[in-house]
Amino acid sequence: MENIGFEKTGVTTMSAKLARSTTSDNSLQNCLQNWRTGGHLTRAKFVLFTLALLAIILLGIRIASSAPLPQAGEHGNWHRGARGHGPEQRLAWLSDKLKLTDDQKSQIKPILEDEHKQLAALREDSSMSREQKRAKFREIHTSAFDKIRPILTDQQQATLQQIQTQREERMKARRQKEGESSGPQNP
Repeated sequence: MENIGFEKTGVTTMSAKLARSTTSDNSLQNCLQNWRTGGHLTRAKFVLFTLALLAIILLGIRIASSAPLPQAGEHGNWHRGARGHGPEQRLAWLSDKLKLTDDQKSQIKPILEDEHKQLAALREDSSMSREQKRAKFREIHTSAFDKIRPILTDQQQATLQQIQTQREERMKARRQKEGESSGPQNP
């Protein structure tokens, strides 16, 4: 009978399996031994990594806390809108939009400064509710612009009215959008 290599293949396969299993047992034992001895090293690396991460976080907190915070009445540039602008910035904005003369600027500046002081005091007043503050804000703002309007020319008054109308429309749309998003959610 002719040897087709089946038995040889089978023997080789069995011996290879046997060799692999003893090698696997040795490698498994080696792996367990490495894990046992290396466990301390792994834990030490983990502890060092954790301590380094904690040090970085604490350093970040330290740097952030050392930055000067805005004082009462100061808002910095961390938000949008004219709310945080002082009288000089608002005067510059009005001057740009309305093309104010130097005489008009000198008359409007004290009005804006007074408005700014009143609004700063209003923001610090904790005795009023949010709605009361909002109504008082509108009152102060309206009063300031009622004093500014007579200083302006007819063209400047029309431009100012147009700007205020656009602002009111944007605020109304934003309030409606906020009302829709904060309303009851239907699943």
